[in-house]
Formats: sequence, structure tokens, C-alpha cells
Amino acid sequence: MKQLLLTLLFITFYNTSKTQCIEPINLYSSNINYYNAELNWNSTSAHHYRIRYKIIGGTSWSFQNNLDSALTSKLITNLTPLSNYIWQIKAYCDTINMSVSNWSITDTFTTNTNLCPNTNTLYTTNINYNNATANWDTVSNANRYKIHYRILGTTNWLNLGPIYNPSNSILIPLLQQNTSYEWQVLTYKDSTSLLGSLWSVSDTFTTTTFVASPFNPIITNSIDNTICNTATNLSLFVSQGQNEPDIGTSTITSDGGYFNIQSLSMGDSVGYAIMNTSTQTIETTLRAGIIAGQNYAIINSYDSTGSLIGFFAIENVNGGIKVSSTSPNDGNNYTSGFTSEVHFNNLFVNPNIDGPLNFYTDIQSELSDQFNDTTTIMILCATSVSENSLTESNLDFEIYDILGRKTNWKENTLLIYKYSNGEARKVITTK
Repeated sequence: MKQLLLTLLFITFYNTSKTQCIEPINLYSSNINYYNAELNWNSTSAHHYRIRYKIIGGTSWSFQNNLDSALTSKLITNLTPLSNYIWQIKAYCDTINMSVSNWSITDTFTTNTNLCPNTNTLYTTNINYNNATANWDTVSNANRYKIHYRILGTTNWLNLGPIYNPSNSILIPLLQQNTSYEWQVLTYKDSTSLLGSLWSVSDTFTTTTFVASPFNPIITNSIDNTICNTATNLSLFVSQGQNEPDIGTSTITSDGGYFNIQSLSMGDSVGYAIMNTSTQTIETTLRAGIIAGQNYAIINSYDSTGSLIGFFAIENVNGGIKVSSTSPNDGNNYTSGFTSEVHFNNLFVNPNIDGPLNFYTDIQSELSDQFNDTTTIMILCATSVSENSLTESNLDFEIYDILGRKTNWKENTLLIYKYSNGEARKVITTK
């Protein structure tokens, strides 16, 4: 009997509390756009509110909980465009959610607006095997655009953006070859995500089939002077054309000369490097890293911010030098084309005898292609002859600079004389 009485008292208390908590009235919706709407109501003597909303005919509600009692409106976002919604609100009149009102009457709204026009003029250019350029007509007073794209017939979109007005194109990257894609554009009218348009109509395109180029890097190794037993600048140049296999490992050796490693301390600047790609130029400073005696050192490459972006090894070995490096795999085994320069400032010392100095380049691609090259430079120890002694020969000759470019005679300059009998001489001429 006592338990029944307590139960009746609790039910009476709960129903009394509920009737004392009044649901909000005068519901209406405003500032309605494609993806959001503002829900409004009259305040009551509540501690907090709860809102529920859904697409009319939908089975599950979405909720906004613990809304402050001082509020009389709430912005609802991430709605579905061009959809009919229904919503209600209830009041909670205590802190423990015991005194609660009924759900209010319903209000409805449709996510539609004429404030957010979009363009439907789309076209695709520069289509190749792994990217394409999306283009569209700009929209008056637009703030920015967003692109999404996918393989035609699939469900998952990938997004690009923001693209700020008046820009009206963007590269769609990392595509699959010989594959059809579709893409669309969405326009935002202000700096928020509230005033967004519908997605545009789709434009479609098909990527081309990838055709690899032969692995044929261009190598140029040079020194600034050819006087024997003299420190000189050593420059190593490598370039590749578009669609060649990426370089995996490279080794450059010589049959003479040496690096003056014993003069280095960790952190010393030893030169610089420049990398030019189709999209950027990277300039770095070369500094000595780990130095393991007089015949081995690691050279670190730092960008303009001081960040380490790569390294390679230099050695004195087998009567010459060795420069070896391994390129990190970027997941794509083909290059878009580049030129690379590595310059050592007065770190290389020429051999101390006359004769040819050979630089041998051995490069392997990430696909195991092999490439070899040899550069030969004549080293001179005490050659100093007059202009007349050379021109007295009855043989015809042509004059070249040390890079193999035809030139005219110059005083006190290392020149290459190539004679009609096939012989060549590297000399410094004086008057």
C-alpha cells in the first residue's frame, strides 16, 4: 500500500511539473538557403530548449540540445537542398530534465533560395594521362568556388578548393590514365559557408593513355679551370624530359682529382644546388654534415627556410672522387621533367699531372633502366704558349671553350684547338 501511494505521488508530481513547463509558441523559419535555415520561437520561462527536425517523410530526427533559455532562434546547417523540412521545440524548466514541456506545434520550410546563383558553363582543357584543367565562367559578386570530381559512374567525390574569385580554373591532379571523369562547381556568395549555390551541371572528360619516354637523362659535368693540382669549382648537371622514368640512384666518379674533405668542419657551406621543375624552382645551400675522416662526408641540402630536404655522399676513392645519391620514391615512377644543378665551390682539386680527367656517370631509374655517360676534360700543368706558335702550323683548326662551344681566340683563357687531322690541344695562350 505504501509503495502504491509513493508511485501515485510521483506520477502526480511529474504531471504537475510537466504542466507547469510551457512549450514555446509562434514558431517560424527565416533566412532560408540551400543548406541552412534559422528557426525562431517566443521565449518561455525555461531553463533550456531542445529542437528536433527532419525531412518531411523521413524516419529519423536530428536534434539541437541544451539551447540556452535566452535564445529565441537557432541556425541549423548542413541541410539537404530543395527539401521540405519539419521542426519542433520543447522547453526544459529545471536542471535535471524532470520538468519538461510537450513538443510544440510544427513549423515547416523548404531549403531553396534565389540568392545563390551558379554557373553552368563548364569545360575541360589540357587533358593528359594524369591531370586536366577544369574551367568555368565566373559568377558576379562570388567570393569563392569549390570543385568536386569523380570517376564517371562511381559514388565518391574528391574536392578541390577554395578557389577565390575571379580565378576560374584549377588543375585536377593525380588522375588515372584512359579513364572517364565528371566534375562540378559550387559557388559561395560570401566568406561563410551559408550562402552556397547548388552544384552545377557536370562536365565530363577522358584522360589519355600514358606513353613513357626513353630513359635518357642529359649529363654535364664541368670544372671552372683545368690547371693541375688546383682547387676549382665542380658543377654537376642532370636534366630529364617529360614522362621519362624517375632517377632512382646516381653515382658520379672520376679517375683523378680529390675532394678536400680534410679542410671541412660540420656545417661548412660547400656550394649550392638548384632544381627546376615544371611548377617550381628550389634553391638550396649545401653544407657539410657527418665527416668520417679525410675521404668521406655527407653533404646536406637546406632550403631557404633552413629545412633539410635531402643529402648525398662524397668520397675520395680509387684515385678519384665519388658522388652518390638515392632519390626518394614519390609513388610515381615517371617525371614531369626537370633540370638539376649541384655546384661545389673550390672543394674539388684537379689531378697533379697533365692529361685527360674522366668523369663517369652511372644512373639507374626507379624501373631499373641503366644509363652511363663519360665526360673528359684535359688537365694542363705548365702549358703556356704564344699565339704565333700555334698559328704557324699548316693544319686548319677551330677554337672551342671548355664547354665545347665554338669561340674566338682569347688571351689568358683556356681554349681547345681542334685540328683538321683530328688532334686537339687544350692551351692557355699569352702574348
